[in-house]
Amino acid sequence: MHNQIASFRAALDTRPVSRYQWLILLLLALLLVTDGYDAQVLGYVVPALAADWGLEKAAFGPVFSANLLGLTLGSLAVTPLADRFGVRRILLACVLIYASLTVLMVFANSLETLMAARFICGIGMGGAMPSAMALMSEYSPPRLRTLMVTLAACGFSFGGAAGGFVAAGFIDSFGWQAVFLAGGVTPLLLFPFLVWWLPESLPRLLRDAPPYTRLQKVTARMLPDWQAPLASEEQNRQEQGSKLPVVELFRHGYARPTLLIWSTFFVSLILLYFMISWLPSLLLESGLGLNEANLLTSMFLFAGTLGAIGMAWFADRLKSKVRLLSGILAAAALCTILLGLNHDNPRYLVAFVFAAGFCIIGGQLTLNAFASNFYPAHVRATGTGWALGVGRFGSILGPLFGSMLLAMHVPVQQIFFFCAIPAVVAALLIIQVRAPEDALTTPSRDQAQSPVGG
Repeated sequence: MHNQIASFRAALDTRPVSRYQWLILLLLALLLVTDGYDAQVLGYVVPALAADWGLEKAAFGPVFSANLLGLTLGSLAVTPLADRFGVRRILLACVLIYASLTVLMVFANSLETLMAARFICGIGMGGAMPSAMALMSEYSPPRLRTLMVTLAACGFSFGGAAGGFVAAGFIDSFGWQAVFLAGGVTPLLLFPFLVWWLPESLPRLLRDAPPYTRLQKVTARMLPDWQAPLASEEQNRQEQGSKLPVVELFRHGYARPTLLIWSTFFVSLILLYFMISWLPSLLLESGLGLNEANLLTSMFLFAGTLGAIGMAWFADRLKSKVRLLSGILAAAALCTILLGLNHDNPRYLVAFVFAAGFCIIGGQLTLNAFASNFYPAHVRATGTGWALGVGRFGSILGPLFGSMLLAMHVPVQQIFFFCAIPAVVAALLIIQVRAPEDALTTPSRDQAQSPVGG
C-alpha cells in the first residue's frame, strides 16, 4: 500500500489544488469550528452559571477536567478505530456525539449532570479533531500539507473565538442555555453535508479489491487520470505487522520521537487549557467586565488562528520544522510572562493577550499539524490521536492547576508566571525530535519533505 500512497501523493504534488480538495478543506474546517466552539463554550458560560447556581467559579474545575478526561478517552480509544475501520465513519459518529450532548446541556441543573454531559461530549470531540486532521493530510499535496492541515485545524480556534462573541451577545438576553443550544444545533445542520461530500481515508479505500471502485469515485474529482499501482507483497506484510495501530508508533525507529512528541503535547497542553479555561475569570480578576473578558478571550483565540496560518505557511518552506516549533513555544513562554506583568494595564493588555494567543494557540495548532504529518498514512489518525490523548493528561492538570491557584488567592501576575514554565519545557523537548532512519514509508517526495530536520 505504501507505494500506492506514494504514487497518489506524487501525482497530487504535480497538480493544482482541485475544487474538491478545497471543498474537503472547507468542510473539515467548518466541522472543527463547531468542535472548537463546543470545547471552549464552558469557559464562557461559567461566570454566568456560577452566578445562576450560587456557586464559586472554582467549583467548576472538576467539570472542566471531566470534559478533558472525555477528550483524552476519545483521542486514545476512538482514533485507532478510525485507522482500522475508516476515518470518515468514525468522524461522523463523533460529530453526532458531541452535537447531541451539547444540546442536552441546555437542560443541566447541577454540577453532576453537567459533568456527565461534558464527559460524553468530550469523547466525541476527542475523536473528531485528530480524525479530521488525518483526513485532511491524506488529500493535501505534500508541498502544501502543513498549510492545509493547519487551515483546517484553525477552525478549532476560530470556533472557540466565535463562542466569546456568541456568549457576549446571548447570555444577557437569552441566558447561558442559548450558548449551549447554538453549539449543538450548528454541527447537526452541518452533518448532512459531511455525509454527502467527505471521502473515506485513502488507506481504507486502498484496502478494497481492484479496481478500487470507491477510490476511483474520489480520485475522479482531483486526479481523473490516476490509477493505483499494485501493492507489493513485502509492503503488505509490513503494514500487517501488527493489528494494533498503537504498536506501529513504536516500531521502525519511531519509539524515541513518539515519546518526545507525547511529552511535548503533555506540557504544552497544560498551558493551553489553563488559558482557555481560566482566562475569562483571570481577566475578571484584573477588573474587566464579563463581556469585555469574553471578547478579549475571543481575541486570544482569533490571534491563534492567525499565528497558525502564518507559521504553517512558513513551515512548508523550511526543512527543519522542529526549530520553528521550538522557537514559537519559547516565544509563548515570554508572552505569558509579559501578559502577567501587564494584566492590570489596559494600555498593554490587549496587545499581550493577542501576542500570547498568537504564540500559544498558533504554536499548538502547528504542533498538531506536525504530528499528523509525522506518521505513515495507515497509522496517521492513531499517531495524531495518541499525541493529543497523552497531551490531554496535561490539559486535565491545567484547569485543576488554575482552580487550585484561584482557590489559594494567588495573585494573577504570579499565576501567569507559573504558566510560562510548561512552554519552556515544551520548547526543549520538541527540538530533539528527529525522523527515524528506518521509516515505514518508501522514499518519495512525501518523505523528502519530512516534517522534521536537523
